[in-house]
Amino acid sequence: MSIPPSRAALPKIVDARKLVQREQQLAGILPHAGLERLEGAVESIDGDIRAELAFGRDLQGHLTVGGKLDCSVYLQCQRCLQPVPEQVEAEFHWGIVWSEEQGKALPKDLDPVIQEGDELNLYQVLEDEILLNLPMVAYHDKECVARDRFHSGGEAGGADEQRENPFKVLEQLKGSSNKS
Repeated sequence: MSIPPSRAALPKIVDARKLVQREQQLAGILPHAGLERLEGAVESIDGDIRAELAFGRDLQGHLTVGGKLDCSVYLQCQRCLQPVPEQVEAEFHWGIVWSEEQGKALPKDLDPVIQEGDELNLYQVLEDEILLNLPMVAYHDKECVARDRFHSGGEAGGADEQRENPFKVLEQLKGSSNKS
């Protein structure tokens, strides 16, 4: 039994064990509200965050979740400090565990996700996945307008050279104390 892709919101709290037993598939929208870490890491979130998840077991019997997500966000361009659009697409393969020790025993192709008790906060785990897939630094693909202003000739350099040295006063004081 699976849920067809829809624009419905994904459940926030799930029991991964039950979903694995049913080989459940979920597809839907991850609401922006409550994703405070993501909202703090980006300028804005553009449109829906879409996710598809398939719960099951691998050949070794591990509880697994495979899936993908995609969303559009605006990040701050590090050249001109203006918003730059970024498409985030991620595929993931999780192994559901109940402790860090169990997570260390998972095969390398599964990322451990710890379910506390009977509840897994699906929104938090998907938010982690988005944050892990954001670029470290964002730039516009083409030249930024503001960048040209910073590299436009030597006018700024000349002004810096003509500015008075702030240590000149100390030099004068030192010179007057040597005369005494």
